[in-house]
Amino acid sequence: MVKRLLNSMKTHDHWFAEWWNSILLVVVGVYGLCVPNSFIIQQSFIDGFLQFFPFDVWQWLFIVFGLFQFTALRRESMIGRGVAAFFSSSLLIWGTLNILVYGQWHFSLVAWGVFASINLYALYRIAKGIEKYHELL
Repeated sequence: MVKRLLNSMKTHDHWFAEWWNSILLVVVGVYGLCVPNSFIIQQSFIDGFLQFFPFDVWQWLFIVFGLFQFTALRRESMIGRGVAAFFSSSLLIWGTLNILVYGQWHFSLVAWGVFASINLYALYRIAKGIEKYHELL
């Protein structure tokens, strides 16, 4: 299983960035559940306009979307990748805007913005049909 995933990543170099994004989402979610009073998590979710969900719901969304993206990459599913990229980019864009507006330019703003753009680029490639010619459906 791991060997197949690593071979897939070598042949699909742009998938590597999406894989790192899935790891980021899971780590942020788990970190938020384990250390709920963290300064980073406090500024990212509690101090902003993302207060319409309870705090733990945001952390579980990060974990679920990260695992979904990881699974879609592992199964080499184009539709799954598109859905995962959409939800991941949406979540990261909301978090980036929240930090930008309410977080006083926290350093995680850069990482979240970069990973949001990676997902948007993956979504663009899938929607444009670029992936269709280079990868399995």
